[in-house]
Amino acid sequence: MEIIQNIFNWIINNLLQQTAVIIGGMVILGKIADRKRFTEILQGFIKAVIGYTIFSLGINSFIGVMGDLGTMISNVLNVPDMKLSATYLTDYGMYYGPIIGFGFLLHLLIERFLIPRKYRFVYMGGGHFLLREAVATSAIAICIYGVTNIWAIIIFGSVMSAIWYSLQPIYVHKFVSALRGDNLCGYGHQSSIAVFITCHLCNLLKLKKREEDSTENIIFPKGIAFMRDMGCAITIIVGLLLLGFGIACGGSTVQEIAGITTDPWVWIILQACTFAGGFLTFTFGLRTMMAELIPSFNGISEKIIPGARPALDVPTVFPFGTNAVFIGSTVSIAVFLVLMVISSVAGWGFLFPAVQCLFMSGAGVAVFGNKFGGKKGAVLGGVVTAVLMAGGLLLLQFLLGQDVYNLANYATIMGEVDDLWICIPIYLLAGRIFGERIVPFGA
Repeated sequence: MEIIQNIFNWIINNLLQQTAVIIGGMVILGKIADRKRFTEILQGFIKAVIGYTIFSLGINSFIGVMGDLGTMISNVLNVPDMKLSATYLTDYGMYYGPIIGFGFLLHLLIERFLIPRKYRFVYMGGGHFLLREAVATSAIAICIYGVTNIWAIIIFGSVMSAIWYSLQPIYVHKFVSALRGDNLCGYGHQSSIAVFITCHLCNLLKLKKREEDSTENIIFPKGIAFMRDMGCAITIIVGLLLLGFGIACGGSTVQEIAGITTDPWVWIILQACTFAGGFLTFTFGLRTMMAELIPSFNGISEKIIPGARPALDVPTVFPFGTNAVFIGSTVSIAVFLVLMVISSVAGWGFLFPAVQCLFMSGAGVAVFGNKFGGKKGAVLGGVVTAVLMAGGLLLLQFLLGQDVYNLANYATIMGEVDDLWICIPIYLLAGRIFGERIVPFGA
């Protein structure tokens, strides 16, 4: 068993958790299926991996800034700055490799043999989402089968994860097609239920009166016309956000958070520029990556999994509404902070501001909201994301009643909307139905 575990750990750590390798591998498969020459295959692989690397560098830059902002917010609102418990990796990490490996393989088999051709998507949301489902399913499976029943845990986790990878992109795809104007890829991100609700609310409320009613058509007064420039707009918006919470924290606290001895206000300005630079970097990397990935899927969809398309991570929708990105992310963070205060005063439960998750999900959902509801839809997308995130965390606390194998700690810090409202509740329900022992609900 130890040899098998070591093999799986190597595959997971070096392949399946390395999204660049997954994307490069898909490009290789597609080009081989298209009978391309070796030099074309090699060139496509290198360009796709370089594109993803640039893409990741950009994302990591602005996610790092969001992490510092989250720490400032925690300081101002006097809530614990929660950190991930290492236990979920040190004590239960042995299950994650097999669950991710078998789960992804089973997902491909489901797509090939069970899913109708027009609904086939290969889930490529990123290695962190594969790990997230492994954490959730294994924690619940341990409750059901006991920590010693290794294969039962692996089978439960693999099956539940594979089903989710296969079904999640389907129910939001019509919105993705409308947003993109094509049918080339799907949406592989754990904010899909927020996208679904926002788009339906926009249509139900008829928020978009005309096509011109879009965040991308906002007319800036002459004095701030420079805000039309993406880099300038991002720097100023993020800079004001950081400056506001920086003033509330105080200069010495900002220095402590940043780990610097230099002037904190200069640091804030540079962080805002870093965020903007990261955003512009990621958009360039995205274009480079997509230029190789999408054509390569022609070979996969024709020869290996007929009709398959990639289901991609949330940043791939950002270019379809750059102003909506900042409206949605700002609104989602602001609304969540209000809900956090209300929950604390009312005694409903503890809410931790996971700024990175709020930013990415709020931004992506707002892009869809803008498409179907214009400027009001973009704002609605941010509100829906925050409400679902806050409500989902409270739901999770009610369902678990205790930190089941560190699942609550992980979900509170890293949980997205789908995890909180769909995945974890369904996994818990499946555990109660099929398990040998009862999964704890409530205190």
